[in-house]
Amino acid sequence: MEEPVISPVYLFSVLIVFILSSCCSTELIDTIRFNQSDLLINPYTGNETLTFVDDSNNTIIYGNGNREIKSRQIDECKGGCCDYYMVEMFDNTYFESEYKDSYLNVKIHNEFDLDKPSKTRATLSFTWNYDGIGTNSTTTYFPTGYYVDTFKEEAIEEGLFQESIILRSTTFNDIYTLPGNCPQPDRLHGDTLYYSIEQGIVGIRFSDGNLWVVQQ
Repeated sequence: MEEPVISPVYLFSVLIVFILSSCCSTELIDTIRFNQSDLLINPYTGNETLTFVDDSNNTIIYGNGNREIKSRQIDECKGGCCDYYMVEMFDNTYFESEYKDSYLNVKIHNEFDLDKPSKTRATLSFTWNYDGIGTNSTTTYFPTGYYVDTFKEEAIEEGLFQESIILRSTTFNDIYTLPGNCPQPDRLHGDTLYYSIEQGIVGIRFSDGNLWVVQQ
């Protein structure tokens, strides 16, 4: 009885699989985390209840919040073999309200440079979203465009920082006045968000002129 003949092609395929399995292993290189000093620009834990009062003395409450860091895997592949970094990309703080089924979001975004993975710079932004137009949501973005580590300096340069401001007879100190940007300007949207690093969002002025001020 003749012994089976093993094809050279089969042997070559087995050899390739062996080589790849022996040299290519997915390995965590590093975890790029937020600097704790960056996270201090947001005073919320996510467990707060935010209460605002508008010009008509209506009370708007935001609760059911949370704050969490979301990470992303970024691969480095060379010759078919991949290593990867775990990068903390977003620090999200989220509050929701029955008012127009809306939510408030404070986000710290961690930038990541693959060429210099240890070098990260965080930016801060805000959104106000509501679902009151049919099935479509309307979102106001309050992008600062500023790096967290130079946030105050850049806001001062742009004229968006005030040492004190009066919102409906209440004085607030060290306030950032951030303009809103909405893709649907014909809908209700935020015009200006007032923010304090110590207190968080202290007020929001809307496109209809209504002003929400945080209840003290």
